[in-house]
Amino acid sequence: MKYLNIITYFLSLIVALLLIFILAVDQDLFKLKQKIYKTYPNIELRKFVFKKNSIMHHFNNDYNIKFLPKTQFENIKLNKKKIIFDKNYYEKLKNKETISYKRYGTFFIDSFDTQLVITDYLGSIYVIDNFENVINQSDDLNPKKLQNNLSPDRVFDSLIFNSKIYVSYSINQNDCNKIVIDFADLQQKNLKFKNFFKSDECNDQATPGKMQVYENESNLGLIFSISEGSYNKPGKNIQKKDSIFGKILFIPFKDPSTYLIFSMGHRVIQGLYSDKKIIISTEHGPRGGDEINKIVKNGNYGWPIASFGERYDFKYGENKIGYKKNHLKENFIDPIFSFIEGIGISEIIRLPEEFSMYYDDHFVLASLNGNNLYFIRFNHNYEKILTLEKVFIGSRIRDLEYFKRTNTILLALEEIGEIGIISNTN
Repeated sequence: MKYLNIITYFLSLIVALLLIFILAVDQDLFKLKQKIYKTYPNIELRKFVFKKNSIMHHFNNDYNIKFLPKTQFENIKLNKKKIIFDKNYYEKLKNKETISYKRYGTFFIDSFDTQLVITDYLGSIYVIDNFENVINQSDDLNPKKLQNNLSPDRVFDSLIFNSKIYVSYSINQNDCNKIVIDFADLQQKNLKFKNFFKSDECNDQATPGKMQVYENESNLGLIFSISEGSYNKPGKNIQKKDSIFGKILFIPFKDPSTYLIFSMGHRVIQGLYSDKKIIISTEHGPRGGDEINKIVKNGNYGWPIASFGERYDFKYGENKIGYKKNHLKENFIDPIFSFIEGIGISEIIRLPEEFSMYYDDHFVLASLNGNNLYFIRFNHNYEKILTLEKVFIGSRIRDLEYFKRTNTILLALEEIGEIGIISNTN
């Protein structure tokens, strides 16, 4: 009986210490959470890495894989700088958890002349003046918060064009989400946002996505993605031609009310690139099947009928496979590429040639759960990938921006609110 009491005491002590540790990490006491995230990014997704066999398997599988500062062709430097957000920023995250965003401080980055502009998920907008002067400093980034009149439920993207900042967000009215884009003049000290687009439709599982400037038949405007559905429950309106959900819209600047459905059959678009020649989207699949798509007008990309991914729980009843795999057979457009491992695909940008002679005509793709960047070269008509190089960063990358003044790639590292700065050291 005596030994049983001793064992019970020690077990209780271990449980109590474990609970204290979990509480300390959750509340970020002594900055424990930041230290753990820096050492083991996305630790909840990497719980098996501590097994000896798992480490050796990864080591043996990584033949000829380079790690920073080395890539296959260049020496590139990654510098991370902590952002000092508004004091209430992370506190409000506790009531904003979703499958897509969890507890991370999602934010988006844009450049405007010499400034870096940061827009967080709450609609706060910050600027860092003369950003090129602070890149090599060791201090944390302490941006200036601009006054504005935004009142979003959650921000999903920001875009700067012609001195104006456009912000896409959702507002919940009567348990139903409406999709909104507002804009303001960045040259004003107090940002007075005006409405550019607001959906007539509402949906309890709809969210806005990415924005890019695009010229459609001599009309300049925004292409804008909207998703519908959650986790294992695809939306019901995605294949309906009279609904905006699961679509990319074209919204002209001159008359936003004359918007049109540009393409359909999309799940969750996390990255969007456009120029006069091409539109490329990066899109979350279900379990696996993250896609890179070449977007054509009136194209249908198949969701939720066709996907190279599967349900997260694989519960299909008598059917072993849920989604069609032959897009063309179903009159849908094939993706350029699909990541079966499910990287948590996010933003994509074109990389200017001046960054590196070895990465000319390349795009840079970011990932969330994968914690990687990908340097990608497409063929001449963007119908297939010629080369793809993975570079491990070690943090969730929500957004990308090329900062021309310093010839650097900027990364929005959302786990603990950092800017990643990638520079070519050759």
